[in-house]
Amino acid sequence: MAIAGRAGTLGFGGEVAVGLSDVLVLRGGFGAFPFEYEDTFEDQEYTVTLPSSIWSAGVDLYLGGGPIRFMGGIIGRTGDIEVFSEFTESAEIGGTIYDVPGTLSGALKQGAVAPFVGIGFGKHTEGGFGFFLDIGAAYSGQADVTLTAGGPVAVEPGIQESLQAEADQLEEDAGGVLKVWPIVSGGIKIPLSRW
Repeated sequence: MAIAGRAGTLGFGGEVAVGLSDVLVLRGGFGAFPFEYEDTFEDQEYTVTLPSSIWSAGVDLYLGGGPIRFMGGIIGRTGDIEVFSEFTESAEIGGTIYDVPGTLSGALKQGAVAPFVGIGFGKHTEGGFGFFLDIGAAYSGQADVTLTAGGPVAVEPGIQESLQAEADQLEEDAGGVLKVWPIVSGGIKIPLSRW
């Protein structure tokens, strides 16, 4: 059995691993995203907020009992990816320029639970401290982008059509990326016991 600290696209947190044999390990974890970041889309700057937390549960299958493993399972997340932008003079929304101040708020709506597969390096249940790395992807299914306006721009003629055009453009530009949650996570494991 082992515990570990991890950081990456599954958040910052920890996990527990229980070895059923030399080749089969059950593993579960929990991570949080305690920060926001800035990004630009269509020349508009957005503050991006990631889901507040992500949990994972799965099985690791080690090749020949060595440090390389296949992994599979499910991840679940609390909340959606959200974006917020505030402009004081003008902004282009869905191809139309609005010369009034306002705000844009949006969310990427995806399934709360998704299956994942991947490959990992490092054996959690092996004796001694050690490092590990997980690389994979979770398939979230169809994703929908929603956008709403606030402030004076929200009452401008044609704003709803522009918001829909902006959301459609974001979905088209991102393509299949919106359906997949990338998994790149690494950390340090600490063994607790060995049967």
